[in-house]
Amino acid sequence: MFEFERIILLFFCYSFIGWLWETIYCSIKAGHFVYRGFLVGPITPIYGFGILGVVYLLRPIHQHIVLLFFAAAILVTILEYATSFLLEKMFHASWWDYNNVPLNINGRVALPISVFWGACCVIIVRFIHPQMLVFVQTLVERTGFLLPVFLLMILSFDMGYTLANLVAFQKAVQQVNQAFEQHKKELAENIEQYKNDWQGRFAAFPEEWRILKQNLPKLNFHQRRLLKNFQKLEINQIKSSQELSRFIEAIRRKK
Repeated sequence: MFEFERIILLFFCYSFIGWLWETIYCSIKAGHFVYRGFLVGPITPIYGFGILGVVYLLRPIHQHIVLLFFAAAILVTILEYATSFLLEKMFHASWWDYNNVPLNINGRVALPISVFWGACCVIIVRFIHPQMLVFVQTLVERTGFLLPVFLLMILSFDMGYTLANLVAFQKAVQQVNQAFEQHKKELAENIEQYKNDWQGRFAAFPEEWRILKQNLPKLNFHQRRLLKNFQKLEINQIKSSQELSRFIEAIRRKK
Protein backbone atom coordinates (compact mmCIF):
# COMPACT_ATOMS: atom_id res chain seq x y z
CA MET A 1 0.00 0.00 0.00
CA PHE A 2 2.84 2.39 0.85
CA GLU A 3 4.39 1.92 -2.60
CA PHE A 4 1.05 2.66 -4.28
CA GLU A 5 0.60 5.84 -2.26
CA ARG A 6 4.17 6.90 -3.02
CA ILE A 7 3.79 6.35 -6.78
CA ILE A 8 0.54 8.33 -6.89
CA LEU A 9 2.05 11.26 -5.01
CA LEU A 10 5.19 11.18 -7.14
CA PHE A 11 3.02 11.26 -10.24
CA PHE A 12 1.18 14.36 -9.04
CA CYS A 13 4.36 16.09 -7.87
CA TYR A 14 6.14 15.61 -11.19
CA SER A 15 3.00 16.47 -13.14
CA PHE A 16 2.78 19.73 -11.21
CA ILE A 17 6.48 20.48 -11.75
CA GLY A 18 6.00 19.84 -15.47
CA TRP A 19 3.01 22.18 -15.57
CA LEU A 20 4.98 24.82 -13.65
CA TRP A 21 7.93 24.53 -16.02
CA GLU A 22 5.73 24.89 -19.12
CA THR A 23 3.76 27.78 -17.65
CA ILE A 24 6.87 29.73 -16.65
CA TYR A 25 8.67 29.04 -19.94
CA CYS A 26 5.69 29.92 -22.14
CA SER A 27 4.83 32.98 -20.04
CA ILE A 28 8.36 34.35 -20.37
CA LYS A 29 8.38 33.58 -24.09
CA ALA A 30 4.98 35.21 -24.65
CA GLY A 31 5.65 38.20 -22.39
CA HIS A 32 2.49 37.59 -20.35
CA PHE A 33 1.02 34.90 -18.10
CA VAL A 34 0.12 31.73 -20.00
CA TYR A 35 -1.81 29.03 -18.15
CA ARG A 36 -0.55 25.84 -19.76
CA GLY A 37 -1.91 22.34 -19.45
CA PHE A 38 -4.37 20.05 -21.14
CA LEU A 39 -6.43 19.83 -17.94
CA VAL A 40 -8.05 22.56 -15.88
CA GLY A 41 -5.94 21.83 -12.81
CA PRO A 42 -2.24 22.78 -12.54
CA ILE A 43 -0.82 19.45 -13.69
CA THR A 44 0.48 18.04 -16.97
CA PRO A 45 0.20 14.23 -16.70
CA ILE A 46 2.67 13.43 -19.49
CA TYR A 47 5.46 14.68 -17.22
CA GLY A 48 4.29 12.45 -14.38
CA PHE A 49 4.11 9.36 -16.60
CA GLY A 50 7.41 10.15 -18.30
CA ILE A 51 9.44 10.69 -15.15
CA LEU A 52 7.90 7.71 -13.35
CA GLY A 53 8.75 5.59 -16.38
CA VAL A 54 12.37 6.75 -16.22
CA VAL A 55 12.52 6.26 -12.44
CA TYR A 56 11.01 2.76 -12.30
CA LEU A 57 11.54 1.17 -15.71
CA LEU A 58 15.13 2.35 -16.03
CA ARG A 59 16.10 1.72 -12.39
CA PRO A 60 18.74 -0.94 -13.27
CA ILE A 61 20.78 1.62 -15.23
CA HIS A 62 20.44 4.64 -12.94
CA GLN A 63 24.14 4.49 -12.09
CA HIS A 64 25.24 4.50 -15.73
CA ILE A 65 24.82 8.13 -16.75
CA VAL A 66 25.44 7.79 -20.48
CA LEU A 67 23.19 4.75 -20.81
CA LEU A 68 20.54 6.43 -18.67
CA PHE A 69 20.68 9.53 -20.86
CA PHE A 70 20.05 7.63 -24.10
CA ALA A 71 17.44 5.29 -22.61
CA ALA A 72 15.55 8.17 -20.98
CA ALA A 73 15.61 10.20 -24.20
CA ILE A 74 14.23 7.25 -26.17
CA LEU A 75 11.56 6.46 -23.57
CA VAL A 76 10.35 10.06 -23.30
CA THR A 77 10.37 10.44 -27.09
CA ILE A 78 8.19 7.35 -27.51
CA LEU A 79 5.78 8.62 -24.87
CA GLU A 80 5.61 12.08 -26.47
CA TYR A 81 5.01 10.66 -29.93
CA ALA A 82 2.34 8.22 -28.69
CA THR A 83 0.58 10.98 -26.71
CA SER A 84 0.55 13.33 -29.71
CA PHE A 85 -0.73 10.56 -31.98
CA LEU A 86 -3.52 9.50 -29.61
CA LEU A 87 -4.68 13.06 -28.93
CA GLU A 88 -4.85 13.74 -32.65
CA LYS A 89 -6.80 10.56 -33.34
CA MET A 90 -9.20 11.15 -30.45
CA PHE A 91 -9.80 14.89 -30.84
CA HIS A 92 -8.55 15.65 -34.37
CA ALA A 93 -6.19 18.20 -32.85
CA SER A 94 -2.41 18.61 -32.64
CA TRP A 95 -1.35 20.12 -29.31
CA TRP A 96 2.26 20.83 -30.21
CA ASP A 97 4.18 21.10 -33.45
CA TYR A 98 7.93 20.58 -33.92
CA ASN A 99 7.92 21.01 -37.69
CA ASN A 100 10.14 24.07 -37.31
CA VAL A 101 12.63 22.11 -35.16
CA PRO A 102 15.45 20.29 -37.00
CA LEU A 103 15.37 16.49 -37.23
CA ASN A 104 11.70 16.13 -36.30
CA ILE A 105 9.41 13.19 -36.99
CA ASN A 106 5.99 14.25 -38.29
CA GLY A 107 6.21 17.34 -36.11
CA ARG A 108 5.47 15.20 -33.04
CA VAL A 109 9.00 14.71 -31.72
CA ALA A 110 12.39 16.18 -32.57
CA LEU A 111 15.97 15.19 -31.81
CA PRO A 112 16.96 18.43 -30.00
CA ILE A 113 13.89 18.12 -27.76
CA SER A 114 14.71 14.47 -27.01
CA VAL A 115 18.31 15.37 -26.13
CA PHE A 116 17.04 18.10 -23.80
CA TRP A 117 14.68 15.74 -21.99
CA GLY A 118 17.31 13.03 -21.79
CA ALA A 119 19.62 15.45 -19.97
CA CYS A 120 16.77 16.63 -17.72
CA CYS A 121 15.92 13.05 -16.77
CA VAL A 122 19.53 12.37 -15.75
CA ILE A 123 19.47 15.45 -13.50
CA ILE A 124 16.12 14.41 -12.03
CA VAL A 125 17.22 10.83 -11.31
CA ARG A 126 20.56 11.78 -9.80
CA PHE A 127 19.69 14.92 -7.86
CA ILE A 128 15.98 15.73 -7.67
CA HIS A 129 14.31 12.34 -7.20
CA PRO A 130 16.10 11.43 -3.92
CA GLN A 131 14.83 14.67 -2.37
CA MET A 132 11.39 14.10 -3.84
CA LEU A 133 11.24 10.67 -2.21
CA VAL A 134 11.89 12.24 1.20
CA PHE A 135 9.15 14.82 0.60
CA VAL A 136 6.64 12.21 -0.57
CA GLN A 137 7.42 9.89 2.33
CA THR A 138 6.65 12.73 4.73
CA LEU A 139 3.31 13.31 2.99
CA VAL A 140 2.42 9.61 3.17
CA GLU A 141 3.27 9.41 6.87
CA ARG A 142 1.03 12.41 7.60
CA THR A 143 -1.92 11.70 5.32
CA GLY A 144 -1.85 7.97 4.63
CA PHE A 145 -4.01 6.97 1.69
CA LEU A 146 -6.38 9.94 2.05
CA LEU A 147 -4.33 12.45 0.04
CA PRO A 148 -3.59 10.09 -2.89
CA VAL A 149 -7.25 9.03 -3.11
CA PHE A 150 -8.43 12.63 -2.90
CA LEU A 151 -6.04 13.68 -5.68
CA LEU A 152 -7.17 10.79 -7.87
CA MET A 153 -10.79 11.82 -7.38
CA ILE A 154 -9.98 15.41 -8.37
CA LEU A 155 -8.04 14.18 -11.41
CA SER A 156 -10.94 11.96 -12.50
CA PHE A 157 -13.37 14.86 -12.29
CA ASP A 158 -10.95 17.14 -14.12
CA MET A 159 -10.43 14.62 -16.92
CA GLY A 160 -14.16 14.08 -17.33
CA TYR A 161 -14.81 17.82 -17.46
CA THR A 162 -11.95 18.39 -19.89
CA LEU A 163 -12.98 15.58 -22.22
CA ALA A 164 -16.55 16.90 -22.31
CA ASN A 165 -15.20 20.37 -23.09
CA LEU A 166 -12.97 19.07 -25.85
CA VAL A 167 -15.86 17.27 -27.55
CA ALA A 168 -17.97 20.43 -27.36
CA PHE A 169 -14.96 22.50 -28.42
CA GLN A 170 -14.43 20.37 -31.50
CA LYS A 171 -18.08 20.73 -32.49
CA ALA A 172 -17.93 24.49 -31.93
CA VAL A 173 -14.84 24.81 -34.10
CA GLN A 174 -16.50 22.79 -36.84
CA GLN A 175 -19.53 25.08 -36.67
CA VAL A 176 -17.31 28.14 -37.00
CA ASN A 177 -15.45 26.62 -39.91
CA GLN A 178 -18.64 25.53 -41.68
CA ALA A 179 -20.25 28.95 -41.16
CA PHE A 180 -17.18 30.70 -42.50
CA GLU A 181 -16.89 28.42 -45.52
CA GLN A 182 -20.60 28.82 -46.29
CA HIS A 183 -20.42 32.61 -46.28
CA LYS A 184 -17.15 32.52 -48.14
CA LYS A 185 -18.81 30.62 -50.97
CA GLU A 186 -21.78 32.96 -50.99
CA LEU A 187 -19.48 35.96 -51.29
CA ALA A 188 -16.84 34.28 -53.46
CA GLU A 189 -16.87 36.95 -56.14
CA ASN A 190 -15.86 39.79 -53.84
CA ILE A 191 -14.38 38.32 -50.70
CA GLU A 192 -10.91 37.39 -51.97
CA GLN A 193 -9.69 40.97 -51.76
CA TYR A 194 -10.49 40.87 -48.04
CA LYS A 195 -8.83 37.48 -47.42
CA ASN A 196 -6.68 38.68 -44.51
CA ASP A 197 -8.63 41.77 -43.52
CA TRP A 198 -11.50 41.12 -41.09
CA GLN A 199 -12.41 44.80 -40.80
CA GLY A 200 -12.57 45.12 -44.58
CA ARG A 201 -14.93 42.18 -44.72
CA PHE A 202 -17.16 43.69 -42.08
CA ALA A 203 -17.30 47.01 -43.90
CA ALA A 204 -18.06 45.41 -47.26
CA PHE A 205 -20.58 42.83 -46.07
CA PRO A 206 -22.10 44.07 -42.78
CA GLU A 207 -25.37 42.14 -43.00
CA GLU A 208 -23.73 38.84 -43.87
CA TRP A 209 -21.28 39.08 -40.98
CA ARG A 210 -24.08 40.07 -38.59
CA ILE A 211 -25.85 36.82 -39.48
CA LEU A 212 -22.63 34.86 -39.10
CA LYS A 213 -22.08 36.41 -35.67
CA GLN A 214 -25.52 35.27 -34.53
CA ASN A 215 -24.77 31.71 -35.62
CA LEU A 216 -21.39 31.45 -33.92
CA PRO A 217 -21.24 29.03 -30.96
CA LYS A 218 -20.21 30.41 -27.60
CA LEU A 219 -16.91 29.10 -26.21
CA ASN A 220 -16.59 28.76 -22.44
CA PHE A 221 -13.55 29.83 -20.42
CA HIS A 222 -11.71 26.51 -20.75
CA GLN A 223 -12.27 26.39 -24.51
CA ARG A 224 -11.12 29.98 -24.97
CA ARG A 225 -8.04 29.14 -22.91
CA LEU A 226 -7.19 26.31 -25.30
CA LEU A 227 -7.35 28.70 -28.25
CA LYS A 228 -5.37 31.41 -26.50
CA ASN A 229 -2.63 29.42 -24.78
CA PHE A 230 -1.93 26.63 -27.24
CA GLN A 231 -0.56 28.79 -30.01
CA LYS A 232 0.36 25.80 -32.18
CA LEU A 233 -2.96 24.02 -31.74
CA GLU A 234 -4.24 22.75 -35.08
CA ILE A 235 -7.80 21.50 -35.50
CA ASN A 236 -9.08 19.61 -38.52
CA GLN A 237 -8.39 21.78 -41.59
CA ILE A 238 -7.84 24.99 -39.64
CA LYS A 239 -4.16 25.83 -39.86
CA SER A 240 -3.86 28.19 -36.92
CA SER A 241 -5.72 28.48 -33.62
CA GLN A 242 -4.55 32.10 -33.48
CA GLU A 243 -6.31 32.83 -36.77
CA LEU A 244 -9.47 31.10 -35.57
CA SER A 245 -9.37 32.96 -32.25
CA ARG A 246 -8.91 36.33 -33.99
CA PHE A 247 -11.72 35.48 -36.39
CA ILE A 248 -14.16 34.65 -33.57
CA GLU A 249 -13.22 37.65 -31.43
CA ALA A 250 -13.35 40.05 -34.38
CA ILE A 251 -16.85 38.91 -35.29
CA ARG A 252 -18.08 39.09 -31.69
CA ARG A 253 -16.75 42.64 -31.27
CA LYS A 254 -18.47 43.79 -34.46
CA LYS A 255 -21.84 45.35 -33.79
